[in-house]
Amino acid sequence: MSVNRLAELQNNSTNPVHQNSGGYEMRPLLSTQGDITSVQGFLDQVSHIKESISQINYNVTRIQSHQSSMLQTADVSELSRNRQAVEDLSAETQTIMTHVKQKLKEIEPTSRHTDLAMRKNTFSAVTKQFMDAIENHRRVAIDFQKAESVQLERQIKIANPNATPQEIEQAIAQAENGGAVFAQQLMQSSKRQSAQNTLDAVQERHEDIRRLAKSVQELSILFEEMQSMLESQAKVLDQIESSAIDTTNQLEAGTQYIEKAKKSALSTRRNKFICLGIFIVIIIIIAIILGVKLAPKNNNSG
Repeated sequence: MSVNRLAELQNNSTNPVHQNSGGYEMRPLLSTQGDITSVQGFLDQVSHIKESISQINYNVTRIQSHQSSMLQTADVSELSRNRQAVEDLSAETQTIMTHVKQKLKEIEPTSRHTDLAMRKNTFSAVTKQFMDAIENHRRVAIDFQKAESVQLERQIKIANPNATPQEIEQAIAQAENGGAVFAQQLMQSSKRQSAQNTLDAVQERHEDIRRLAKSVQELSILFEEMQSMLESQAKVLDQIESSAIDTTNQLEAGTQYIEKAKKSALSTRRNKFICLGIFIVIIIIIAIILGVKLAPKNNNSG
């Protein structure tokens, strides 16, 4: 039975919490519109992103479990069921990762935020969590790709036990191109039904490997995008901090200039008072001298 929780989330987008059959709870991905300009709105979005990242990790664990079953089973119906479950979970996980990437772009800190330091640290931490989830998903895909390659070689050797590594590589390439030549070789070296089953299995394994290679490439691109976002964010914040430092330095320089101006003004005012004092003293001295000179004349005339 395949799992498609994304459709369930969309159908239940009015419910604040949804619980899947595995017991994991998360809020609907497409119903998180908040005011990220406020601190609480920003933190709510971060909380939602963390829940989505947890869902990604949960899905990857389930993907890994189904892939392990694919490697261990020889039953065609069981193999098909697990393969379909992997495809459904992979598609859902890809949608969630696209959603998280968009949400991270929406909450990127900018210079207009007064709480920039808090947003910077929180944004960096949650982005790194997302990158860890991407890397985990990519590692699981690569591990399964290697295991599938081993299984592919094993199935080719069933048809041709004496096949050399070069012949196995050639058989894989032929299977990729439609398998006509490879099928003819199988028909010549084995029973028709057995050869057809082997051909089908080889082509299915090869298709799995092709899908895994595409998935690994997409995850690598997404990881690089997140890395670029972090680096870009760091540059922006460095510029903001540099501007803040320049502003602080300019304020300090302005303050020092004002202090010097104040001191200069005080010195000028002090010099004015001194000059005024000297002028008054000179006037007093002149008055005294005139008074002394004029006093005897007045006495003689009497």
